Amino acid sequence: MERMDGADDPRVAFEARLSGLVGRRVLGVDYWDVHNFAPEPARWDYGSWHHAVMGVGLVTDAGPVAVTWTGTFYTYGVEVFDGPIEDHLALGEEGPERIGPGPASRWDRYLRTPIRGAAAYWERLEFRPGRRADGSVRPAHAVDVPMVVRLDFAAGAVWFVAAIPDPPDGQRVFGGGDEIMVVFSPEKMREMGFGDPAFGQ
Repeated sequence: MERMDGADDPRVAFEARLSGLVGRRVLGVDYWDVHNFAPEPARWDYGSWHHAVMGVGLVTDAGPVAVTWTGTFYTYGVEVFDGPIEDHLALGEEGPERIGPGPASRWDRYLRTPIRGAAAYWERLEFRPGRRADGSVRPAHAVDVPMVVRLDFAAGAVWFVAAIPDPPDGQRVFGGGDEIMVVFSPEKMREMGFGDPAFGQ
């Protein structure tokens, strides 16, 4: 029998986890990237935005939170989970590693202050009919994917975007990617194509 409270609906569960962040204080932040085989440290700080790649671990006063990309709704979207980011990474000697942020970063103005609001930007992806590998026909369909999560603090908003920035400076961005960008600037959000007042304010 289908539950009527929405508990089995991934979107309802997503929104519940997101709204559960309101009131928490962020005490620390960790960015994760693939293992760095180069002699110089992996770059993550681009001024108005940071490149977390594999995801972000938030240390809060109510426990750890992971912000990463997943295929829950469709490949790829941003998602929020209770628990450490390490639970969502395949760790090993050459697995992902913490890359930042450093002791002083754009995060300093948000730390130890409560999250005042949390919201997600959902994008509807439309698919034409197609043929599956087994020869059957896949009907036209649409799917909603969370592309951005915004956390509001007294000092302003921070956006977590499932997107791949085109190096070297991320002037071009490919949305719906298997990387996480952390954006501190509404101008950068508008440059990336998020003109919705709630997400590029």
